[in-house]
Order: sequence, then C-alpha cells, then structure tokens
Amino acid sequence: MALQRTSIVILIAELLISSLLMNEGRKLDGYKFPVYTTEVCPRNETEWLERSSLFNCTGEDNTYACFPNDEITELIEFCYPLQIIAIPPGLCLFLSKAKSKMEAYECGSFEYGCPESPYRGSTIFKYPSCVSIGNGCFLAEPFCERLQYFLQYAKRDNSIVGNLTANSRDGELQSILTFDEDECDMDNLMERESEYEKDVFEDWQNEDKMFVPTTARFSPLYATCRKGHDSIVQLLLNKGADVNLCNEKGFSPLYKACENGHLSSVQLLLNNGSDVNLCHEKGLSPLYVACENGHESIVQLLLINGADVNLCDEKGFSPLYASCLNGNESIVQILLNNGANVNLCLEKGFSPLFVACHNGHDSIVQLLLNNGANLNLCHEKGFSPLYATCREGHDSIVQLLLNKGADVNLCNEKGFSPLYKACENGHLSSVQLLLNNGADVNFCNEEGFSPLYAICLKGHDSIVQLLLNNGADVNLCDEKGFSPLYVACQNGHLSCVQLLLNNGGDVNLCHEKGFSPLYVACENGHESIVQLLLNNGADVNLCDEKGFSPLYASCLNGHDSIVQLLLNNGADVHSCNEKGSSPLHASCQNGNDSIVQILLNNGANVNLCHEKGFSPLFVACHNGHDSIVQLLLNNGANVNLCHEKGFSPLYATCREGYDSIVQLLLNKGADVNLCNEKGFSPLYKACENGHLSSVQLLLNNGADVNFCNEKGFSPLYAICLKGHDSILQLLLNNGADVNLCDEKGFSPLYVACQNGHLSCVQLLLNNGGDVNLCHEKGFSPLYVACENGHESIVQLLLNNGADVNLCDEKGFSPLYASCLNGHDSIVQLLLNNGADVHSCNEKGSSPLHASCIIERS
Repeated sequence: MALQRTSIVILIAELLISSLLMNEGRKLDGYKFPVYTTEVCPRNETEWLERSSLFNCTGEDNTYACFPNDEITELIEFCYPLQIIAIPPGLCLFLSKAKSKMEAYECGSFEYGCPESPYRGSTIFKYPSCVSIGNGCFLAEPFCERLQYFLQYAKRDNSIVGNLTANSRDGELQSILTFDEDECDMDNLMERESEYEKDVFEDWQNEDKMFVPTTARFSPLYATCRKGHDSIVQLLLNKGADVNLCNEKGFSPLYKACENGHLSSVQLLLNNGSDVNLCHEKGLSPLYVACENGHESIVQLLLINGADVNLCDEKGFSPLYASCLNGNESIVQILLNNGANVNLCLEKGFSPLFVACHNGHDSIVQLLLNNGANLNLCHEKGFSPLYATCREGHDSIVQLLLNKGADVNLCNEKGFSPLYKACENGHLSSVQLLLNNGADVNFCNEEGFSPLYAICLKGHDSIVQLLLNNGADVNLCDEKGFSPLYVACQNGHLSCVQLLLNNGGDVNLCHEKGFSPLYVACENGHESIVQLLLNNGADVNLCDEKGFSPLYASCLNGHDSIVQLLLNNGADVHSCNEKGSSPLHASCQNGNDSIVQILLNNGANVNLCHEKGFSPLFVACHNGHDSIVQLLLNNGANVNLCHEKGFSPLYATCREGYDSIVQLLLNKGADVNLCNEKGFSPLYKACENGHLSSVQLLLNNGADVNFCNEKGFSPLYAICLKGHDSILQLLLNNGADVNLCDEKGFSPLYVACQNGHLSCVQLLLNNGGDVNLCHEKGFSPLYVACENGHESIVQLLLNNGADVNLCDEKGFSPLYASCLNGHDSIVQLLLNNGADVHSCNEKGSSPLHASCIIERS
C-alpha cells in the first residue's frame, strides 16, 4: 500500500512538471535531449534554481541552461549534459540544433552588455544582453536596432514590400520582406513610396552610404546574409548596399552566406558582383568555409563563378584540406575535378591525405590516392600518412596505403615508426598488416624504444605474441637498459611477462643502475609476477648499484605477502644498502608492523645499525610508531643504543613529543639523562619543543632539571627562549634554578625579556628571578626589554625593583637603548621612574644624541 502511494506521488509530480513545462513553452524536435521554448530566461538566481529544479537538472553530469537557438529567433531552455558551462569573456552562447551543442557568438560589437570576464551558464541572468533577442539578432548589436528600424517602416506600406510574416508553427518570430515582382517593378514601387519613408532611407544613407551605422562594424547586408533572408538581401542590393563590405575581422556578406549554407543569398551576391575570393583577415575564403561546413551546392556555385580552388589561409588550410578533415567525399571529388592540388600542405606540413588518414575517411583516402596524392609526404616533424593511420588503427586505410607503396618503416623525427605506434595503441590488425609488408620488428627510436618495448609497456599480450613470432628480440633494451621484461614487470602485465619468459626473456637482465625485473615487481607490489620470476630463476638477492635488494624494496613499500615470499625463497634478511640501511630499517621507517614481525620471525638483527648508528629502534621512535617500538623492545632492542653523535631513542622521541613511546622507553630502562655529543638532554629537547606531557614523564623518572649542555643552556633557559609558560611552572615546581645562567651570563629572565614572553617573566620574578642579574658585558633584563620595545615587560621589571639606570660595561643605559630604537612610550615610562636623562656612555653620547641619530635616519 505504501509503495502504491509512493508511485501515485511520483506520477503526480511528473504530471505537474510536464504541465508546467507545457504552459511555459513548446517542446522542440530535432535535438538530442529535451528542449523547450520560453518567453524569458531566469532573471535572478532564485528563478534559475527554480527552473533547474523543475527540469530535474541538478546532477553531477548536467546543468540547466537557457540560451537563444541557433537562428537567434527565440529563447530555449534545456538540461545540458555538462556539469559546468564555462564561457570565456567576449562571447555569448547559443544552442546548435544540428549538433545539439553549445556554440559561441562574439559580442565584441555589442553597444552594451558584452561580458568582460569569464562566466558560467548558471549566471546568465547577470548578462541579459546575451539573452535579449529580436528579428534574428541580439538587441545589443548596433545593426539589430537598425534592422528593426528598417523593418518597421518597410512594414507600413504593404504595396512596397509585401507582408511581414511570422512562422507560427515554430513559434519563431522570423521577419521576412517579400514583394510580388509580377505586379510591379521596383521603379514603380519607389514612386509610390511615402515622403516620410524616403526620409528614413535618406537619413540612413547620409549616416553611411553603405548602410552602416557609424557605431557598428556590421552592415545590414551582412546581417541578412548571415540569416539567409533572401528578399531583404535583394532589397538591400537594389538600394545600393556594398556587396563586398566586410566587418572588422574581414568577414564579407558572401562569406557569412556560404558559412551558413544560404544558397539563394550566395547566388544573389555573386550576381551583384561579390568578390568570390575575398578572404577573411586570416585568409579564409568563402570557398573554404563552404567546404568546411559541407555545403556542396554552394561549393559548385562558387567554383562556377571563379573561386580559387587552391586559395589557402595564412596557415595553409585549403578548401581540400577542410573537406578531407570533415569527411565530405562528394565535395572532395568536386574540388579535385576543379583542379585542387592534392598535395597542398599546411604550413606545418599536414597534407590532405594525412588528415583523411588520421580521421579514418577510407573513401576520401582512395580518392586522393587515385588523384596522385604523395603517400609518403610527411609533416615537418616526420609524421607520415601511414604513421597517422597506424596510430589511430584504421586497418582498411593501412591496407590502402601499403597497396599503394607506402614506406612501412618511415619514421618521425624522433624515430617512432608506424609499427611502434600501432603496437603502443594496441591495434592488432594494423600490426599484422605492417609485419606482412616488411615492417622492421626491431626498429628502435632515438631512445632505444622498440615495438616490443611499447607493447610490454601497455600490456597488449596478443601483439607481444605476434611480434615474438615475427622475430622480435626479447631482450632488446632501451638506451638506459630497460628491457621489455622489466617494463612488463613494472606495469603488472602478468601474461606479457609469461610470454617473454617463455621466449627467452633474461630474468636477471638489469637496468643501467642495477634494477632487476624482480626488484621493480617487488617495488610495485605485483605478487603474481614476483612468484613467476622466482619460479623462472630470478636472483632473489640481486641488488641495484646502491645495494637496495628486492626484499628492501618490498619492506619499504609495505608489501608484506611479497616479503614472506622472498624470505621463503632465500632472501637475505640482513642485506643492507651502501649506507647500512637494512630491510628492518625500511619497515620501521614506514610503520609496517606486520613486516617487522615477519622479519623478526626470520631472524632479523634487532640492533643492526645504519652506518651513522641509527638503530631500527631509533627509526621507529623518531617516526612515532608505538606498536613497532613495543615489538622491537620485546625482541631485545637496546634501549640506550645511540647514533654516532649521541642521539638516543629517548632523545628522538622527546624531540618529537611522542608521550606513549617516552613511557615505553622509560619503562624499559632508558637513561633519562643520556645526552648527545653537545650535551643536549632528552629533557632539554622536550622543553625546547613545548611537549608538556613528555617533560612531566621525564621529571617523574628522575630527569636532572638543571642539567646544562656544553654552552650552559639549561632546560629552563630553553623554555624561556620559546615562551612555554606551563612547562616553565612545571620546571620551577621541580627545583629548576631560576638564576642559572649560560656560559656568557644570559639568565632565564634575560632571554624571556629579550623575546617578549611576559607571562614567563612574571613567573620567574615570582620565583626569585634576579631582576638586575646582568650578562657578562653588563646587559640587564631591563636593558634588553627596552631595546626590543617590550613595554609591558619594562613596566613589570620596574615594578619589581629593576635599576632604571643600570648601564652595560660601555655605559649604555636602558634609557639610551629606548631612545636609539625609537620606543617613545618606554622613554616616558623610564623617565617617570627616575631615569637619568643625562646618563652618557663611555664616549659621552647621551640619550638625546641617540634620539637625534634616529630622527636623522
């Protein structure tokens, strides 16, 4: 019953949506997805979201859209199969009916509203000029306004220009001017024209004799040719419109008529003297664009009227090239019949034959070959028609080219042959054809890549067998020593590996740096291939030039089942690289507990150190792997085994603040005061890095709170340097000497004042910090606070008895330091507390001198 109610609700929802869409607009035929007409597009984000929801267009692979149709005659809405419609600046979009795809219209000539920055289809409501249309044009176009102006006055006298009609079947407001030439000629019509209408035309002509408003670069003739309004074209020509007047980019009326397939308009223009070879600014001719868009009848008409069949644009694109590119066989035949140069290439050397081969147009290839196409004519980088065909796998064209004598081994400039490209892309039939026609199966490119190498890289096993059957060298390596077997192992192509081994592939053939097929299979975790290689005699302990073994690679990358497989096949568990790093080190570094356990179970030395003394335990501690630390300790790891510079596992752990590991190590008897060669203790490093819990653990386990390094830095000193006040309190509570200075006499209070740690200064003073304890050169805490501008600390020191006039050994006072550094509020504070304004240093320089120095600078 619940299911039935749900079905009814869904049905009602579908009916409501359908009803709403029907009320809003008609559904249009001829598109690949549902498209509806609409009076207006969404005018704000709320409306856009509502329409999007109504169309159920909220998925990850589609988006609601509202744009003009391709005739720019009505607005349409639809769910477009892209998540985002991204639109560059200077463009408006429309939906092409022929392709059901969005196409762009340059809006640079708009008088207003052309988007100046990239935008999305979902924000079209911000750009109303891109959806404001009428009379087959965007209203923001200058000529559009003129066209409407013209139509309005033409409509006033039906005897002059017939009727303005609307195609109600499509709901498309398509304005067409018609007249009956049998009833009257144009001279008679003009005689009957009203004086007012004459004024309109004269005004227009006065502004620009070619009917071009001075604010626009599009003429009315251009606009009507683009839309194919033949009767208006005729009328404009009769009024003297310049048939060859181009827009700012060089597009002529004839070009636009040819582009859009308006045969009658083309005929009218040619009859009225249109230059058939007048090109766009980049050299595109009317014939080219007609060929490009497949308008066969227009192509015939242009050629009859003298179009240059070989006229190319600035990059060498010819009409024949365009036709071959798009597969227009009948047009290709027409062009060839009219003398098209079959070998006329682009500036980069692409020939018509090349592009026909690349795109798989069999019949056009045959046509071109029958008309003398050079089948070995190459692109500037050496790409031949056969190369292009083999890359794409067009077998029938491969056969055609070979039958006509194509050079089967003609390579590009980097040495890639047609056979290589066919192999690389897995085109079995093409490979067979090439081999049958003498392709060199072992021909390598400039880097030594052979066809067999290409196949093994991609894993096309059927082609591997074919190449091997045709004499491919199974051990032919590239210039760096990578063999076909190596790349097959690297990429996990098991069946290819089996074929290569069955045909003599060297299982221990190494890359120039010593990487073997087994090593790379282990590194990438291809267990089945590892097993296959071992079964075929792979050396399980074969190391690269730096001593890395297959076992090390497996441990480093966490492939535990391969680690076990290698050990079962005799891998040396203690095989170290050139720096003494063992498989156990690698596993401890990356935290692979299960592999550590496997290695320990197989006799790994738990205390085997790296050349610099790093033990597996140190590595695990440094990287914070608790469970591995526990494993190592349970298996006899030396808890106090140090690095060559004295870094112990406890030191490494305290530096990083891994409290749980600190506890583990202390429980196992780690020396809490074991220092490195410079005297830094675990407690010092924990304090320096602010690890409160670690500090507490160390103190609880007997750490010396006043232990100093070789320069006299104590844990308390480290804390005051960094400002960790909670740890400072902890140290003071545990007996830290508040006035313990380093070898140069810097006290904890001094460094706290120097670095501006107010709360630390307060704690130190509260716990007996000597407010006037000076550095060996006489710098006091007050001096350094003044020098660095820490006003709050200065106030605190003065409140606690700091000597306001205590000078260093050269006579510089706190007041002098404040003046020199421009701390005016501190200067006032010191003076308020009795600072001697005349106190001079040993050279007689006073605070006033210092202030003058800073003022001048």
